[in-house]
Amino acid sequence: MRNVIAMAAVIAVLFTATAGVASAEDKADKARFGYVNVRKVFAESKAGKHYKVELDKLTKQKKDQLAREEQKLKDMQAAYEKEQLTLTEARKKERQRDFQQKAEAYQKLTQEAQREVNQKDAEYTQKAMAEIGGIVGEIARQEKLMLVFEKNQMPVLYAEDGPDLTDTVIKKYDAKAGK
Repeated sequence: MRNVIAMAAVIAVLFTATAGVASAEDKADKARFGYVNVRKVFAESKAGKHYKVELDKLTKQKKDQLAREEQKLKDMQAAYEKEQLTLTEARKKERQRDFQQKAEAYQKLTQEAQREVNQKDAEYTQKAMAEIGGIVGEIARQEKLMLVFEKNQMPVLYAEDGPDLTDTVIKKYDAKAGK
């Protein structure tokens, strides 16, 4: 989503920079704007729904794996507390050291799982935004739009409503994903 904001900002700067080149009359005749709700495209398109299922599946898999490891730690701690009175000092230190190592491994596993889920999300977002950007460009040319904003990230304080291209983008994105 940060890429969307950056892209919109660059487009706005380019538009502002080139605005002085055309005459006021030409701009008024040609200046047509639209917008796309990218969140809605992600949420309602077939590709977006498929991705959500895949990401949810990966997240559940990682959570289940972490829950098993957490249970092992709890079992290890319970066993230690139960046997603590009968253990020698050397054995207590050894068990505590083992527990500490396994707890650190669990923390690393948790971080790795989060990193993997985030990476998968970023990969999909990057791929989807490239595809959606191409579709938006195609629609903008057909509709003779000069500029298309992301509805939720518009760096504009006021704009009259332009054509909402979101549903058209979803249809074309679904058609492209079905190929």
